[in-house]
Amino acid sequence: MALIATKQRREAIGATFRQCPLCESTDLEYEFVVDKSPVCGCRDCGFVFMNPQPAAADQDEPPLQLVSDPVAGVYEANATERIDQLIEYLGTSSGRLLLVGADSHLINEAERRGFQVLSFSPGEFEAASIANFPGPFQGCILASALEKMHDPLSVLKSIRSVLKETGSLMVVSPTTDSNAAKRFGTSWWEFKRSNLFYFSVDTLQSLLIKAGFGDPLISPDRSLVSLNYLRRKLAGNPRTSWRYFWLRRATSFTPVLRNKAFRLSYGKTRILVRPKTYNSTPLLSVIVPVYNEAATFVQLIEELLAKNVDGVDIEVVIVESNSTDGSRDLVRRYESHPRVRIIYEEKPRGKGYAVRTALKVVTGEVILIQDADLEYDINDYDALIAPLIQFRHNFVLGSRHSYGRNSWKIRKFTDSAGLTAYFNFGHVLFLTLFNVLYSQRLTDPFTMFKVFRRECLYGLNFETNRFDFDNELVIKLLRKGYRPLELPVNYESRSVRQGKKITLVRDPLTWIRAFIKFRNSPLYEKDQSK
Repeated sequence: MALIATKQRREAIGATFRQCPLCESTDLEYEFVVDKSPVCGCRDCGFVFMNPQPAAADQDEPPLQLVSDPVAGVYEANATERIDQLIEYLGTSSGRLLLVGADSHLINEAERRGFQVLSFSPGEFEAASIANFPGPFQGCILASALEKMHDPLSVLKSIRSVLKETGSLMVVSPTTDSNAAKRFGTSWWEFKRSNLFYFSVDTLQSLLIKAGFGDPLISPDRSLVSLNYLRRKLAGNPRTSWRYFWLRRATSFTPVLRNKAFRLSYGKTRILVRPKTYNSTPLLSVIVPVYNEAATFVQLIEELLAKNVDGVDIEVVIVESNSTDGSRDLVRRYESHPRVRIIYEEKPRGKGYAVRTALKVVTGEVILIQDADLEYDINDYDALIAPLIQFRHNFVLGSRHSYGRNSWKIRKFTDSAGLTAYFNFGHVLFLTLFNVLYSQRLTDPFTMFKVFRRECLYGLNFETNRFDFDNELVIKLLRKGYRPLELPVNYESRSVRQGKKITLVRDPLTWIRAFIKFRNSPLYEKDQSK
């Protein structure tokens, strides 16, 4: 974990939690100590939490007295921004609204916009009987509250039970993969006894999905602050750090600068979701784009249709792009197969276009992209899918390069030694560029084996048509907050003469364009990230 400084001796934990509250793994370890309270993490899903937990009396902190602040307008602006986003996602500004952990500005703004507000502190809400609440509610906002609850999953399920099916939930919470958390490490001000759980974007979304929510819209909570606000925050933090030293020095500026509003490097994430119903048995959607693959298609599809994954149903979505080698006739043989859906394109527009077409019709909770050649091994499905089904990760990459000293030499074309060197060194070059631009340490973001929850795609806009779609997909999932788990997979490369369709000049240029363009382009169809 990036946040860990000096760790305690690693050992099994069992005082309060014998297994992870999210994925139920028993592989827990001590990470560090916060205010004499041990913090541990799950080595399988990355969930971080206090274990054992402090008493309930530690949970409710006195709210900041913001009304008399010289820049109270800053906090009003933050409240307006959050209510605006909720209304846009919800589609209405009327009905009952449940607020937990909200300050007076958020409460006042919600009432001003037409909501009927019922407000609780985190401790009051967890102690109350939600069955007695005057619901149903049109919406709910957990404002820096979920991390203070002793049982976040039960709290979310309770909220799900009193929300209308057309309702929405906004969760604003500190996240361990935020800029502030990465910058301050274990000195981050959110590591305190009142926060029992520390979410990442991945673990928070997994928790929401497990509680019955979906369609996540995720954005950094870049709230406006002032130096006065930071001064108040730091006054109650006993930790000493060179980072805090410079912040304290900054808060000693003139009164004019102390009151100036600005956006701090974000430490919280805002997630909007709505109630959603999932299949009792997870469904895997396998997308198979087909263009001129007559030599391998039948063997591939027969292996795929014979494939079974314990506890998982499988649907196969084939997109045939009007091949010229007879592939379309081979695809037609499977029109009546109960596990197969076929989309016929009038003309080939590229692999990316075919995958984007399939994404519009898939129905599975989990999506896997499978080329119609035989470079990748279908037997790897079980290992790739397991982390998603077990709520340990939302995005998995099957890496061809994650093991062995010479794993970068994974492509071995028997009919062209020069082409082998070109592709292998090209991988190193593009991988370095990708990791530098996106601050990653991935080994193979360009793999075909990309496995992810369909919920991860909600709100994202895709536009590329060729092999640059592989880059666009990974980039936008990274920017939305997902951190892929890389697992080793089997791979047997084929050369251009054997049917590989990547061009030697055109496609690399589109990859570079994708790296640059999608680094700062609007993330959502209608950009709501600010």
